Amino acid sequence: MNKTKTPTVEKKTFPLRLPPNTYKKIRARVNKIKESDNYAYSINDFLTEIIEKALKEN
Repeated sequence: MNKTKTPTVEKKTFPLRLPPNTYKKIRARVNKIKESDNYAYSINDFLTEIIEKALKEN
């Protein structure tokens, strides 16, 4: 289990290819969050939040 309460076995994976500049921007933002709030925060957490927020809006 993790903070999404989804067992790892039930998770779906997909490859995501980002341009280098986009990846650097994401990594910089994630690092700021890690330094200020949550040392365990990851790029996957960040991208999952963006996707979930977009799905709720539609």
